[in-house]
Amino acid sequence: LLRSGVSTTGDLGSIGSIATLAEDLGCSAAQAVEYVDEINEILETSGMPQVLAGDENDSSRGHAPATTAASLLRSKLTNHSGTAQQNRQIVSFSQSLDVLLGGGVALAELTEIVGRPGSGKTQLTMQLCVDARLPSKYGGVEGSVVVIDAEGSWSCSGMDRLWDMSVALVDHLRGSAARRVAAKNAMEGRADVPASENEINSLVSLTPESLLEGIHIFRVHDEPSQTSTLYSLPKFLLKQEEAGIPVKLVVIDSLAFHYRVASSAAAGSGQSNSLSTTHNLTRMAAFLTDMANEFDLAVVAINHLTTRIDKDSNSNGGSNTKLVPALGESWAHSVTSRLMIDHYRHPQFDMNEVRSVSLLKSPHKPPGTALLLITEKGIRGVPST
Repeated sequence: LLRSGVSTTGDLGSIGSIATLAEDLGCSAAQAVEYVDEINEILETSGMPQVLAGDENDSSRGHAPATTAASLLRSKLTNHSGTAQQNRQIVSFSQSLDVLLGGGVALAELTEIVGRPGSGKTQLTMQLCVDARLPSKYGGVEGSVVVIDAEGSWSCSGMDRLWDMSVALVDHLRGSAARRVAAKNAMEGRADVPASENEINSLVSLTPESLLEGIHIFRVHDEPSQTSTLYSLPKFLLKQEEAGIPVKLVVIDSLAFHYRVASSAAAGSGQSNSLSTTHNLTRMAAFLTDMANEFDLAVVAINHLTTRIDKDSNSNGGSNTKLVPALGESWAHSVTSRLMIDHYRHPQFDMNEVRSVSLLKSPHKPPGTALLLITEKGIRGVPST
């Protein structure tokens, strides 16, 4: 800190943010948070005001408070405001995938989606974002969405796909409403009377624009920006709750991207930051899990596959390579559920359309595989033959 020109708490407070501090110190945002934590502990003991407290993870200071098993069960069955919530999963519009997951992507959990480039990870999470906006009367969780866009997939070309998915969802709801009105007319002896626009509008008030208004995209360009944005999310989540539109889904696309860029840069300069990265990821996983529980939302983190070289015991000094999820074993143990998505050869569809989604880890459901279609209208189930 002294080498960076920070000699007083006033100097530290004038920096303004954890991201700026990390940049000034030449360290990761998570390491900067630890520095601030240590200083604030001393200030708190001395009765002095804290600095940069708004960007820290408060749960990292002091011992962890105890809670009872009963309170944990109640938190699973109620939302953040303390009232019972009927729908506890975000549906995907693929029945086989929703069945595999026990109804959809669960709230209050950290779910990881891994796959090769172009396998459909982003398309699947886009569908989840649109579906999370569904009101509870349609089987949705009726919330807003936060997207941490690390790769630029959402901020540019992704808008067209999100729009198409939103239009398709509204068309589906309006078609369902028209059929309900027609059935009601038939029961009243007016089978030849079609549903009017006013009748449909009275049942479905959603529009594609209103769906997209509730999806908030944060474009982050490097690891310090990503880490700082994630650690400051609770403030935004509270504001959304106060506005009556709580966030029910946080998507990180992708968590691995900036860590891999930073690791490559460190390797190129002859430095190794693997231990620091593992520590930061473990801390991040704990933070995301706590946030999911505290605000009763689903956190979905996209991850890449990377090549791992294993020594081959059957050859003389040889080795085998295999594709494994990036971010390492510590991260893998921290996620609640892990899904693997990949292309699938189907006899009736083009290979670019069908995907297999394998459930590799879950505390609720056994491992299994589901098939889905990636269409112009979004994620759909594969029709049975």
